[in-house]
Amino acid sequence: MKIKEIIFCGVFGIALLSCTIVKNDAAKKEGEGNPYGFSIGTIDPKQYANDIWDSMVIPRVESMAVNFTGLAVELESDEAKTSREYGYRLSERNSYNFAVKGRAKLLSIDTGSASGSASLDIYPFDGKEDCRLLIGPVLQGYTLRDIQNDISPTSFVNQVDWARLATELNNKVKETVLANIDFSGMAGKEVELLGVFTWEGKGNVITVTPVRLVFED
Repeated sequence: MKIKEIIFCGVFGIALLSCTIVKNDAAKKEGEGNPYGFSIGTIDPKQYANDIWDSMVIPRVESMAVNFTGLAVELESDEAKTSREYGYRLSERNSYNFAVKGRAKLLSIDTGSASGSASLDIYPFDGKEDCRLLIGPVLQGYTLRDIQNDISPTSFVNQVDWARLATELNNKVKETVLANIDFSGMAGKEVELLGVFTWEGKGNVITVTPVRLVFED
């Protein structure tokens, strides 16, 4: 082989190795799953979060949601089995994510930092904290993004967009769930909760990101 041919093959091989291969499921029916398809180039994560909020994000949480009290008991009893049965994770390297629903009482409100939270006692009430509810104004975490089974890191050509999507979904929570709620006088109130959390293992406080809150009159 001539020297020029060797150089060409080497450069061509490097170019192939540097390419990003993204799954494109052409067989997916229109309207099912990810409305953008699997191959997503550079997108506006805010617009994408808006587009999938009602059609994908909320229905996914609703379909996965189980009673919080029962789930907590089962996680303590058999973490591995319960996680496989009710949870979802992106890969074996990731933690399991869960969707939960139930009636709760706000025990106390912590607004001492931008990442505010409310201490919740889940029905049946015993006056003890069962979990914490994220109330902002700063919402952190990736649970809402990572619990979606129709999108994944490999769906995105631009991984910066994948990272920003988590932030924009949390922003949707602030806009649609938390924007008009004044938590300062909510201690003692009862609420119907629908939300998600990432299981960090026994001994760790469960922190719930809400997608729906309906307070008692």
